[in-house]
Amino acid sequence: MGDSHHEIVPFIHKAYNISSEHKLTEGESEEKRDRDIAPTTVRKWRRHFLYLIVPALIFSNLFTVVKWREAYSNACIRPQLTYSPTKSITTYERKTLWRDIDNNVFTGSPRPEFDKAWHELLSPMVIRITNDELKTLHKPSLALLDGSGFIAETAAYHELHCIKRLRRHLFVENYYPNMTEAEEDRENRHVDHCLEYLREAAMCRGDPTLVPFHWEEGKPFSSQESVHECINWESFANWAESRKIDASQYSKLSDDVVYPI
Repeated sequence: MGDSHHEIVPFIHKAYNISSEHKLTEGESEEKRDRDIAPTTVRKWRRHFLYLIVPALIFSNLFTVVKWREAYSNACIRPQLTYSPTKSITTYERKTLWRDIDNNVFTGSPRPEFDKAWHELLSPMVIRITNDELKTLHKPSLALLDGSGFIAETAAYHELHCIKRLRRHLFVENYYPNMTEAEEDRENRHVDHCLEYLREAAMCRGDPTLVPFHWEEGKPFSSQESVHECINWESFANWAESRKIDASQYSKLSDDVVYPI
């Protein structure tokens, strides 16, 4: 048998394909050629690696920050200790409270625009809630006979009701003239209830807003205006309006309280 000559071709990864620019030149060794090729390939892989890892790190960091802020906001600042369907629509905003009693439709002596403003503000005081929403309270309520739910109120509207009642009490002869002794006693107890309700409400929320002082007539007075963290009242009121129960519907309520099923 004649000798056969086989050309031995070393295995080279496709990443190391030798282009014409890397072919051996006269007097150049393979070892030198490989040393020239290797740094170029490493740089390419390093660049590809950076293209992948940098976006991943950025996304990971952003995700961590978002989740941390969400957890901090919900758990540390406003823990969900009680349930209310309003929490899903409640948003907060910075709001300057001026406490201006001049040219304010909600303040001053009785007049048509005063009564109209307060009536409209308290219009959605009584609202409809679902069977499942009432279940979370573990308490009964009056049911709507058409089976559409139960009636309830939000505490914010009860507070507003009390403020309106106190304002009317300032002009009791205008709003409740010729009261009997029993009616007067009931009115006084209602006012006392409202004052206590508002005291508890203020202590419950404990608004931490800092209010600076200034001199006025030789005495230190706290500023009338201050910036507070407030709910977006418009969205809150719109939600209540969408569930409003009018007084004309009271005749369609159950005679006694009913527990949710």
